[in-house]
Amino acid sequence: MTGLFERDGALLVPTDHARGPWRRDTLHGGAVAALLAGAIDVPGRTPVRVTVDLLAAVPAKPLTLHVTEPAGGRRVARQSITLLDGDTPVASAQCVAVRRSTLDLPDGVADRTSPFDGIPAPDLARPRQYVRDAIGWDCFDGTAIAVRNLRSDALGDRTYGMWISLLVPVVAGEPTPPIAQVAAAADYGSTATGNLLSFDRWSFMNTELSLHLSREPVGPWVGVVSSGMIQPVGCGLAMAALYDRSGPLGRSAQALVVEERARVVG
Repeated sequence: MTGLFERDGALLVPTDHARGPWRRDTLHGGAVAALLAGAIDVPGRTPVRVTVDLLAAVPAKPLTLHVTEPAGGRRVARQSITLLDGDTPVASAQCVAVRRSTLDLPDGVADRTSPFDGIPAPDLARPRQYVRDAIGWDCFDGTAIAVRNLRSDALGDRTYGMWISLLVPVVAGEPTPPIAQVAAAADYGSTATGNLLSFDRWSFMNTELSLHLSREPVGPWVGVVSSGMIQPVGCGLAMAALYDRSGPLGRSAQALVVEERARVVG
């Protein structure tokens, strides 16, 4: 199956699945986040924080990854991943991972409710194919990911719930780590912010993605319940609670650049 990227020696070659919605020659933040998160390798540890920085518009061209060896103490380790266009860094990720252990917690300490509890998961086998008509080309939003709305009385005002599933491997022919699927889904935390504005008139591009996770993710889908705010100074903030089939998973946040489309250069 074709992935977001195809491996060609040391190069990672983006496919149409990885393209973004703002420019055809650049990649989607969710595809970049999934690639970086999928490269995390800290054996015996649980990644609890992953911060992805988009340092530039990531071009739709062959790229390379530089992954450092994990470093730290007995309890906490850190790892850095950099995505390069030639010798130029275009995105990076920093991971904090905590030593994995088994705790006998008191009853009820880990119990949390989820707005996805008791609601059957919808069909997540197909992408939203209408997206291609709206954007004008094949891209991550229209071919690589399935998004379905959650309808629940547990959602608050201007809060949006979604079931999300990554439909293609991050790298063709290679298994996709669960944390990569979470990173791809968390990019949709900006949905609530974006729904405050018209897609035809405004752009709300991510500058970064910060994930905080309480455990390893499980299951075929990620639940995202997002909220956000926009300010007239050109900034936005998106926030989301993350879930999976086992319940609450963590939180994500994104800082956004908000612009009128007529003013977007390039």
